[in-house]
Amino acid sequence: MPVAARLPSIERAVQPVISATILLFVLASGSIQSWIPLARRLRWLALLGLLVLAVAWAWQRRGPQVGLAAFTAAGAFVGLAALSIGWSVDPRDTLGHTVAFAVVLVAAGALAWAAAGRPEAAGRVLDAVVAGAALVALGGLLVLLFRHDRAVQAATPALPTRYQGLGGGPNTATMLLAVALPAAAHVAIDTGRAFRRAIGTVVAVGLLASIVASGSRGALVAGFAGLAAWAALREPGTRRTLASLGAVAALGLLCVAASSLPDPDPGAPAVEVAADPNPPPVRAVPPFVDANMVLRLQDDVGHPPPGVGVEDPGRTLTGSSGRTEAWAGAVGQAAGRPLLGFGFGTEEQVFVDRYVGFNSGVPENSYVGLALELGALGLVLFLGLVAALLVPVVRARSSDARTRRLTAACAGALVAGLVLGVFQSYLYAPGNNATAALWISAFLLIALHARPDGAAAR
Repeated sequence: MPVAARLPSIERAVQPVISATILLFVLASGSIQSWIPLARRLRWLALLGLLVLAVAWAWQRRGPQVGLAAFTAAGAFVGLAALSIGWSVDPRDTLGHTVAFAVVLVAAGALAWAAAGRPEAAGRVLDAVVAGAALVALGGLLVLLFRHDRAVQAATPALPTRYQGLGGGPNTATMLLAVALPAAAHVAIDTGRAFRRAIGTVVAVGLLASIVASGSRGALVAGFAGLAAWAALREPGTRRTLASLGAVAALGLLCVAASSLPDPDPGAPAVEVAADPNPPPVRAVPPFVDANMVLRLQDDVGHPPPGVGVEDPGRTLTGSSGRTEAWAGAVGQAAGRPLLGFGFGTEEQVFVDRYVGFNSGVPENSYVGLALELGALGLVLFLGLVAALLVPVVRARSSDARTRRLTAACAGALVAGLVLGVFQSYLYAPGNNATAALWISAFLLIALHARPDGAAAR
């Protein structure tokens, strides 16, 4: 069969596999617990299937299609991750994380290679990412209708009711929705057909409403940062750009106000994690008491004196929910191995939560997490990869409206993902529900700035 006849079939197969992979990664950490074991196995099969299809598609269009800076930067980062097996505190875990993250990057890079110089192909790949996010948002509504107790996190005396939909928590699925929001806005406003724009509008509103209802401040900030980047890049004129940015800012203020409306429930039972209810008596002579039996290590820093209760201050609009204390502590840990870190994928093993106002096994900051795993060198290589993806966008503003607007959507997704990385440890986590969607969207930037004849755009 001629290559030309095989191309459409592979390209058509790629789209549903992208969407299914995104959905399975959400289900693997989702609110329906009975689905989690199966979804955790299927997500890796789906990712491997996407890798095979993407490489096959790229192979059929093989040639010097794109500039190699991003691929070189990605290879350098993965190479350092692989080398960190030699000094990792958990070499087996480092190997697994390295291979899995390399699969994500290779799949994203192969999709970009296959779509290089063809905005219509890049647009279809981006549509698949939006479709995956739409399925997650729709799934959340179905859970709300049929399993309300699983779709909503009940209010407490300190926290309001929060929507989690298909995610395993209010901050879970919203990560993906924030990354996909600029691309959904692109479909809603910048695509040609009225029917597509209508569908895109419904999806964009659904993604944004899910984020607002969740009360996830990180996802809300990241989503609007991505929308701002999209608005700034989609139009060539200064006046239109300012008008778009103004509309995004106004919508952002409205969403912030809406997310602040739910109030805590003073009558709800307080959820407390108690220490040992029957601690052994404290004596001044051996045998001494294990302090962890009386006061948990994860409640050490910031805990009031013994006998004084811990007051939950709740969540405020600008509060960090204990993150700043955790970040400072994690940075202090990273200083123990400042150059090369403790090994890729070991963030959860290395980080120690000792902060009474914080509750997580990771510091919830991708940049601090990278410093723990791969040190300063890893951070530099990661930022080099980001720069290699964004520099072509800054240097080349296409005169073609379709390419320019697709570029704005992909750049918006990358900006949203990078801002979200300030609030969540996920940019390098292959099992996270937003990671694949982010890197697929980001690598499309180099596809959109490659010439059809194979020479990279300058």
